[in-house]
Amino acid sequence: MKKNDHTRNGSVIVEFALLMAVLLVPLLAGIWDTARLIDMNQVLTRAAREGVVLASRGDDPAPRVLDYVRSEGLSSDNLTVTVQHGPEEPGYGQEVSVTLSYDFTDGMVYPWNGLLPGGLSASAYAKME
Repeated sequence: MKKNDHTRNGSVIVEFALLMAVLLVPLLAGIWDTARLIDMNQVLTRAAREGVVLASRGDDPAPRVLDYVRSEGLSSDNLTVTVQHGPEEPGYGQEVSVTLSYDFTDGMVYPWNGLLPGGLSASAYAKME
């Protein structure tokens, strides 16, 4: 019995290392993806707020929003900027909204399309000045 236990000492360490790799790699990949999603959401929220301030002053927010998203390391090719004004002609006191939609499937480890099929989006609202 003693002779058999002695020959298995190395195999326990190898099994432990393989098991930890199988468990830790997917866990770390999920943490990486989640952190990227949170960062993207914060960037989009800040960009939408910046855009609605410009839109409330009568300026076109799209170029500034695209520059901001690019400067934060996201691809502006995957971004859609939508500006909506109130039902009347844009003027003082009318509501304006900026909505950003971002397709984040590039650079992700796991396929998040099933969980977030429309991608990430952020909206901001203001009154025209």
